[in-house]
Amino acid sequence: MRRRTDEDARERAVQRGVAAVAVAVLHVALIFVLIQADWIPGLHPRSPAEAPLLWLLLPKAPGTPKVVQQRSQKEAGREAPRFYSLPITLPPAPNAIDPALALGQALACGANSFEYLTPQGRASCRRPPWNYTYARDGTIVLNTQYKPPEPKPTPAEVMQHEQQYTAPSCPEYVDPNAPCISGIIGGH
Repeated sequence: MRRRTDEDARERAVQRGVAAVAVAVLHVALIFVLIQADWIPGLHPRSPAEAPLLWLLLPKAPGTPKVVQQRSQKEAGREAPRFYSLPITLPPAPNAIDPALALGQALACGANSFEYLTPQGRASCRRPPWNYTYARDGTIVLNTQYKPPEPKPTPAEVMQHEQQYTAPSCPEYVDPNAPCISGIIGGH
């Protein structure tokens, strides 16, 4: 019985060793294939031939010297096509609208409570923005009644208000155990 368990243990050890060697060989082979794929240049598709540029023959600026081009005998037999560009002048429309500017204004004016607009930008909007409220079931309901946003004071205005109106005569946050400075200086 002991001999049988020893043989089973040997067989399992051999199987585990073979499996470990097989895994190691597969890993080394995979790493070798990846390295070789990086070193060997792959087949790259040919870059397309550059298209010939057709330059428009523009009228020469006044005062430029005349340049005479000599043609080869091969080119003398065939004439290159000539391209002329005519200046197109359209009178500006009196009520022309820039589409990008109109879209930007529409998006900015549709923002909730004009949140990112200056007072001049708010004045240029055609209609006030829509506000929304939540219904009881959680759906969003657009509210077309405009209420102007309440102006929020800046931190500097808040500090100025505290200093002028609501500041204590003897601040406790300086030193609660010290006597009041205004009492010492002013004699109150």
